[in-house]
Order: sequence, then C-alpha cells, then structure tokens
Amino acid sequence: MARGAALLEDATAIRMALQRLCADSARLEVAYRDQRAAFPILTEDGERLAFRMSFEAIESWGLKPGENLALKLKDRGLEYECVVAHAGQEVLEGVETCLATIPRVLRRSDMHRLADFIPDHAHMPVREATFTNTRNALIDGTVQSFGEEGLELVLRNNKQDIRELLRMGEESLLDLPLDNNLRLRAPTTVAYFGDNLVGLRFTKQADTQLLEQYRSWIQDQQVLQEQHDREDFSPRGFQEATARLNRAAALPTAKVLVDREPLILLLTEKEDFALRLGEALSRKFGLAMLDHIKGPVKAQLPGIVGADGSWGRVRMVLIHNQLRLASPLELCRQLVEEEGCPVPVILVGTEEDEAKKRHHALTAGAVDYVAVEPFRILTILRRLDDTLRLFEGT
Repeated sequence: MARGAALLEDATAIRMALQRLCADSARLEVAYRDQRAAFPILTEDGERLAFRMSFEAIESWGLKPGENLALKLKDRGLEYECVVAHAGQEVLEGVETCLATIPRVLRRSDMHRLADFIPDHAHMPVREATFTNTRNALIDGTVQSFGEEGLELVLRNNKQDIRELLRMGEESLLDLPLDNNLRLRAPTTVAYFGDNLVGLRFTKQADTQLLEQYRSWIQDQQVLQEQHDREDFSPRGFQEATARLNRAAALPTAKVLVDREPLILLLTEKEDFALRLGEALSRKFGLAMLDHIKGPVKAQLPGIVGADGSWGRVRMVLIHNQLRLASPLELCRQLVEEEGCPVPVILVGTEEDEAKKRHHALTAGAVDYVAVEPFRILTILRRLDDTLRLFEGT
C-alpha cells in the first residue's frame, strides 16, 4: 500500500491484513441495516472470511446470502472500512460462524492522522523522541506512527496531562534519532492530541533536504516490513480455529486474580475485563479467570477444584460474552448438562436486549444474565451477592 493512500486495493495485501487480524484474535465491527456488533474474525481462505457469529444471531439479524455487510477493522493501528457480501453460515471446528466474501477494497477512515506508516515492532525497534513546548519544557515520547508531513507520538510518562503541556497550533521542536546517523530535527506544530497522544506536523521552516531523507527512510522501512509480511503470508489461507486448537495442545489453566473466599470463576478471553472486575469485587469476592478454548472446564482448574473431583473453591461461574471460540450459550450448556456444574452459572455482557438475553441464558441452564457494560459495580455486586446467598441458603 502506498504511503498515505486512502484505498488498499491489492488483493494479497488485503489478505495479509486479514490474516494478521486472525492471528491477533481481532474483532470486526459488522453493520447490517440498523444492526451493529463486533465479532472475532477466525479465518480467511482467499475467497471467504469467517467470523464468529451464532446462527441465532444471524437469524435475528435477518441476514440472507448475497446481502451486503459493512465492516470496520483496524490493522496495525490504521482504521479501514469495506463492504462485503454475506456468503452463508457454517460450523468450523465446532464454532458457529458467519461467512462473507473477501473485500476488494479497504478504505482508510482515519486520513486526518499523520500516519502513513505504522511499524510492526516485532521487526522494528520502538523509536524514542523528544519535543518541546513554547515554555521550552522537554517532553519524552515514543513514535506511534510516521507520516510524510509529521508524526504521532505517545508520551512516555502516561501520568502527564497532555492538555497541561500543549495547546493546538503550539510550536514545538522535534528531535528524533533514526538509523545510519540520520537524526530528524525539525520545527513542528501541534496538529491534534488525545489522552496520551500528540500529532506533530512539520512547518515550512523545516529543512527540506532533511525531510526528504526522512521520507526516504520511511520508504525503506516500509519495504522491509512488506518483505516480512510476505514471509508470514499463507496463500492457502489462515485457519485460525484449527491453528489455535493446535497451538493449544497444552490448554490454559485458570489464574487466581483475587485470592479470597467466596471464589468466583470468570470465563473470558478479555484479561483487562477480568482485572477490572477482580479489582471491583475484591472487597467481597475472590476471582479466578480462565481463557477457555475447548474441553471440560473443570479439568482446567488445578488447585481450585477438589481432589475428590468436586468443584472445590468455585462458588459461582460467570460466562462473559467475549470468549475465545465457543458461544456463551454453548459453554453454559456444556457446564450445566455435560459437566453437571453444581454452582450457579451467570452469563454477563452488554445491556442491549437484556430481557431477550436473559431468556436465552435461562433456556441454556444459567440462573441469570447480568449486564456488565456499562459497568455499574453496585448493581453487579448486589446481583452476585443475592444469587450466592440464594443458592448457599438452599
């Protein structure tokens, strides 16, 4: 893809981007008519891509083969939009999926940014820079993206308030060491900033010859990155479900995040959500997290389940709406019907269509559905506490 291009049209480059998303367990934002939700992309084979979406959800959306879906995705920090055609549904490695055609074009939706090239830091070291404000304060940052007309930097000290350091349009002097004794020193102005991010645009006073050297350096780095990308590319397609299961021959085990009684087991792929929930519940509950992939849940709880085969310390199971492979309802049925889980199972997720989701949860064997997005800690605590007292009182 040419630096700064609004469109990505090369078929192989598009497939490479999709394979990176599969490898990163990334999510696609899918829109159809007035419906919109995010789903994990699982695989692509050059003709179709598959993302995890239950057949029930496909039916409720009213999706029919051949109808268009609008997708949003983020690859290496760059945001894209595209349109694909719904290509049916299929069970892949036991997972219900929605199929779609491979997009012919990816359109950048963030062209306002100074981000023509974002490096993959697996192959390129992080670049550190310093810049100043009009009060001559020296600010340390790391380069997030390189642009022909400027750069995006993240503050190294994330406790600093960027709004106290900089103002829109403020002049700044950038100092960025590059390779082969090339050092970019250039006057800039603040083009935009976020919570911990600033975009610095080169001014007309910047040295023209030095900027050309810098832009040539970007081209060289992009060529190297494209070479690595082609080495990693699989022309036959990326079977993420199969690859993940093969990589998971030694299945993950539960991690105790808050060690106290009563202990709640949370099944989720989102460790950041688990940490947040554990911190919020820590005064009243313990919390263990399991990023479940396949197989019996109880077998993946060493040190938590009892030696006699009981569920040991676990007093409640929460199933998050973001799982690695299985759907929450499928995993709930497995726990209740196949594993005979004796403790209450609760599904947790967004508050959208909460009554409908609670109905489906109860049908699958759960005792409740609790909304955790938005995160209202007092409500969550009360619901969990009431459920636990109800079951331990029986």
